[in-house]
Amino acid sequence: TVHIIDALDSIHRENVIHRDLHTGNILYLKFNNVWNISDLGFCGPVDKPLGSIYGNLPYIAPEVIVGKGYTFASDIYSIAMLMWEISSGQ
Repeated sequence: TVHIIDALDSIHRENVIHRDLHTGNILYLKFNNVWNISDLGFCGPVDKPLGSIYGNLPYIAPEVIVGKGYTFASDIYSIAMLMWEISSGQ
């Protein structure tokens, strides 16, 4: 899970938001025991609103659903939901 958080931190340091984090976009690379984030198709600058909701509903932050847009916190919410899913086995 540290690899996933590090990967998201790298994306955020470039002032980019992923906007579509969920279990389907997390890859495990068995040969080097590393987890990575994939599917960067909805990524974009933090200061550029998309005007639409992207992603999978269970992972979308509540503020995005009510129309306040994506922020770094939105990605953190998605990662928290993803970590809950992984740790709970659901």
